[in-house]
Order: sequence, then C-alpha cells, then structure tokens
Amino acid sequence: MADFSIEVIESNLSRMKIPILTLDERYNVVMPDKDKTPQIRRLEAKLNGLLKKQGKVTNNIKEVKKIKARLLQEVVDNMEEDGNDAERQKKMDRSQKLIQEAKQKLEELEDMELELPKEIREANQALLLEFVQVCYARLHSNKEDIELLNRWISEMRVELKKKLVIKQEKEIKNGNIYTYMHDLLGPELIQMFDDADEAKKE
Repeated sequence: MADFSIEVIESNLSRMKIPILTLDERYNVVMPDKDKTPQIRRLEAKLNGLLKKQGKVTNNIKEVKKIKARLLQEVVDNMEEDGNDAERQKKMDRSQKLIQEAKQKLEELEDMELELPKEIREANQALLLEFVQVCYARLHSNKEDIELLNRWISEMRVELKKKLVIKQEKEIKNGNIYTYMHDLLGPELIQMFDDADEAKKE
C-alpha cells in the first residue's frame, strides 16, 4: 500500500512546478474570499508579504547599483580634478567609504534575492497543503449534501408520479361523469346546468 504521509507528499510537491497560488486566477475562483479559513488568510498574507519583499529587494538592488556607479564616477572625476590634494583626498576617502557601504548593502540584498525564492516556494507549499485539506473537507461536505439532495429529489419524483396518477384518474372520472350526463340529459339541458353552475361560482 502506498505511503501517504505529509513528508512523502511534501517531497513530491518539492519536485513539481507549482504556480504561486495567490497569483493564480483559478485558485482565486476555487477559493473565493468568503470561503477562506483564518489559516488560509494567514498563509496567503505570509506569501504575499514575501512576494512584496522580493519586489522591494529587486528595486533596492537597482537603486544601490545606480548609487554605486555614481560614486565610482565621482572617484574617477576627483582623480582627474586639479586642486587641493587634502580636499581631494577627503572627497576620495568619503567616496571610497560610501562605495564600500554600497558594496556591502548590495551583497546583503543579493543574498536576500537568492534566499527569497526558496522562502516563497516554502510559503506557497504550506498554503497549498492547507488549501488541499480545506478543499477535501469541502468535497466531503458537498458530497454529503449531494446525497441528501439526490434522496430528496428521488422522493419528490415518487411523490410527483403519485400526484400525476391521481390527477389523471380525476380527469378520467370527470370526463366519464360529464360524458354520461351529456348522453343522459342531452346537450341543451346540460348547457343549462353548465350555465347555472358557472353562475354559482361568480
């Protein structure tokens, strides 16, 4: 018999290319906002937070690279500049310090950039596992409701057939009664009775 432990499922999931659920249109159709459990909401918030962080890190890397390039250009400009050696050296030292800070910040951001896809994948997988459990609970609940509705529909069909038989029997009886009275009394007298009966109803 196959082993269906969470570890085995997670191992299989890690080899699959699962879309980011909160960005997947079909996920949002199957799991509308009104159906979300508190745990689903928490896991979605964590995943969305990581996605925002990834976007911010990418933008920060671009910004720091621009700053670093500008600082390097300032160093080159200072080297070519004539003037007081002490002041030029001071500017160079300041630029060098800022370049080192930018380089360090860039390394931190690039490390984060490398780590974030793993964190996003893990958060997405955690959301997926919770989503599947919620979906199975709903499938079972819906199945029970469907069975109850099927029983009710079957009972109503039987009841409807009975009522149709009663209706047909009454229509046949009415037809027989009217035909016999028509034959017995003739059309003129029956018309008089029909008119009198209609007058009673008004």
